[in-house]
Amino acid sequence: MKRLMLAVIVGAFLLSGCGEELQITAHPVKNVENVKYEDGNLDVYCLTGICQFELSSNQDVDLNVTMHYSESRSFEKIEGVSVTGHGGSTVQMQGGKSFQLSLEANTPPSTIQVVDYYRN
Repeated sequence: MKRLMLAVIVGAFLLSGCGEELQITAHPVKNVENVKYEDGNLDVYCLTGICQFELSSNQDVDLNVTMHYSESRSFEKIEGVSVTGHGGSTVQMQGGKSFQLSLEANTPPSTIQVVDYYRN
């Protein structure tokens, strides 16, 4: 039940050429407490510092993903980001706690695993 509630389908008010609303689908796989999307930014909350989640989109989109332990504590230094599926070659680190990832429209979900060097 908790995983079902944590699965997030969020829409942004960005419109594509055909007028379809952007939808990012995030599904927790392992150790993800919450996922929030707003204006091209995805905040992922992972209590243990090692987590796995799936992402997909109905449009091509570049996401900035920021990793957090809680609302008051972000990851300190991402040790690694592993992507299985489309978009793996597009990962670019954006500092110690975030990275950028490109998703292709209507492809099977990509599985992302993130590990913090200073994990609990």
